[in-house]
Amino acid sequence: MNLCRFSPPLLIAALLTLLAGGCSEQGSGSGEATGKPVVVLKTYAVTLHDRVEALGTAQAGEAVTITARVAGRLEEVAFSDGQLVRKGDLIVRMDQDEELAQLAAAEAQLAEHKREIQRLETLLSRKAAAGRDLDERRTLAAISASNIQEIRARIAELTLTAPFDGRLGIRRVSPGALVQPGTVITTLDAAGAIKLDFTIPSTQLQGLKAGSAVEATGEAQPGKRFTGLVSAIDSRIDPVTRSIFLRAVIDNTEGLLLPGSLMRVVLRKNERQAVVVPEEAVTQKQEKHLLTLVGADGRAEIRAVEIGLRAGGLVEISRGLKAGELVVVRGMGFVQNGKPVSISETWTAIPERDGAAEAAR
Repeated sequence: MNLCRFSPPLLIAALLTLLAGGCSEQGSGSGEATGKPVVVLKTYAVTLHDRVEALGTAQAGEAVTITARVAGRLEEVAFSDGQLVRKGDLIVRMDQDEELAQLAAAEAQLAEHKREIQRLETLLSRKAAAGRDLDERRTLAAISASNIQEIRARIAELTLTAPFDGRLGIRRVSPGALVQPGTVITTLDAAGAIKLDFTIPSTQLQGLKAGSAVEATGEAQPGKRFTGLVSAIDSRIDPVTRSIFLRAVIDNTEGLLLPGSLMRVVLRKNERQAVVVPEEAVTQKQEKHLLTLVGADGRAEIRAVEIGLRAGGLVEISRGLKAGELVVVRGMGFVQNGKPVSISETWTAIPERDGAAEAAR
């Protein structure tokens, strides 16, 4: 084609027509850009709970210090260090020879009074005795019976037995020792169930109640977790520390926990089903927390959500997200709201990371 044959106005019009046709063909051939590929998570619900941590002291379910009640000499020590005993088992017996002699005399006297009462009753039925004599003998018999009870009570004070099933501690005395009231002989603990006493700030009380789950660990048993339940919450908040006293009961049938142990306590409260996402999937703009989602039409949606618990690299989405939706966890920086998204990988579970299992238990 010889361009010299066209006049300048016609030449300009022809060039514009060619350029317009070329641009139109290029746009219709490429279509709408799909963007860079991203990784998404198909969200699901897990069980979450809020954690409250505290330090507590282990106490035996029942505990007592065995002491002498009266002064005297130890006649017999009937246990060994750390021995298991049943309720009523003999622990120590103090010298009680004098009391036993008095008991024998009182019992013999009571027997004599009873025989005399029978004789007088026979005579009285024949009108051969006075009723006053019978009454006096019955009074003497009642006094003797009272003396016997008193002597037996003194003997009981000199005979120490186990008040409940448990394990005895270290023996502190020896046979023949002269003891005084209050002298420590040993200790007795029923530690099949441990009472764990601890305090928490009163601000953490909301959602806690008797029956809430407790986990405890101790330095004496590293890596061992002991589980139990809150058995009681004190009725008052300490006005000085603004803390409140709680007690939990932990099973200790294996005998691994010793009374007096310092333990780290973790309380669970507000257990619930919630959707979580990796914390790197959440972006923040001013005071808003944003997630990038991929809709059913394959287009991106940047959505404002409300977050809750953060733990172990996971973030609870308390409002604005449902289980089953697709959340972008890799490559959200290249996604524009309303634009198509290319999905290169879909997670059906969040990869495990330090603390993630603990947060979602």
